[in-house]
Amino acid sequence: MTNYSPIRISTLKSKLDIPFPLFIHFRDHYLEYAKAGSQFTDDKFIKLKRQKIARFYILDVDEKKYQNFLDELLNKTLNDPNTKIEAKVDLVQGAAETALDNMQANPQSQASYKMTQNAAKKVRELVQKNPDALKFMFGNNQESEPIIKHSINVCTLCIKLASLYKLPDSDIDHLATAALMHDIGVGNLDENTQLLFKKPKQELDAQERQAYFHHCFNIFRILKEKPYATPEVMELVENHEENKSGSGPNKKTKLSRSEEILSLVNTYDKRVTIEGMKPQEAMKKMMIEELGNYELKSLQTLQEILKKEKLF
Repeated sequence: MTNYSPIRISTLKSKLDIPFPLFIHFRDHYLEYAKAGSQFTDDKFIKLKRQKIARFYILDVDEKKYQNFLDELLNKTLNDPNTKIEAKVDLVQGAAETALDNMQANPQSQASYKMTQNAAKKVRELVQKNPDALKFMFGNNQESEPIIKHSINVCTLCIKLASLYKLPDSDIDHLATAALMHDIGVGNLDENTQLLFKKPKQELDAQERQAYFHHCFNIFRILKEKPYATPEVMELVENHEENKSGSGPNKKTKLSRSEEILSLVNTYDKRVTIEGMKPQEAMKKMMIEELGNYELKSLQTLQEILKKEKLF
């Protein structure tokens, strides 16, 4: 049986040889759209965007070839001083979206995990080396699926906070990887329980909270025994709903710096991206409702970043 993996069109580039065939998904069939060695013109990319085609598909056997192609393109783009920040953001975001697409489709796959690790590292490099990256990242993914948009937002903000706290790059990479995949487990919940993801946590009754918190463990259980899954990343995913009051699923009251950053940013962006609050309103409510769940200094630092980056 032939298997296919999704890739975002934004991870390709015009006038550059594509070393693997591309397919489109149409009425339960995969149709070859371009042969290996093909190139796209600028006009072709514009046309595809107008048609709102966000994904191509590649053969699973070409995954390594695609990752090598993407790594080379990312390194060249991110290190090119003449490339505009918008183009860098578009490519890095596409890499993160592709990783999340594959993680959702095949969470136990080593290729999906490695792709997510690589994407998280590139988001870190982009944010740390480009002062304007955060603003463009938040303004560039309006058409993404809410869960993917939320995951990338959380990853980006976590990197900004962790860098401000001067965490080592290795810790930030673990945090960024966990931030990208922290809510993948939502897709493993039944349809009714998935609806709870859109409901404010404060409005969940005891039974609903227990059902909702299952998403923290779904991806953890799938990956915890895999030799390629980093223990630090798995621990962060498992504890991303914990807080200092002990009201999370694991009842933890002492959080590492990375755990607190992930939980805090997740709580903030869920209010904005999933529940539809305005950023300023969400932060104002958090300063009241989340005091005790997080250190006041942490809340203030997040608020200062949002103001400085003009995300209010």
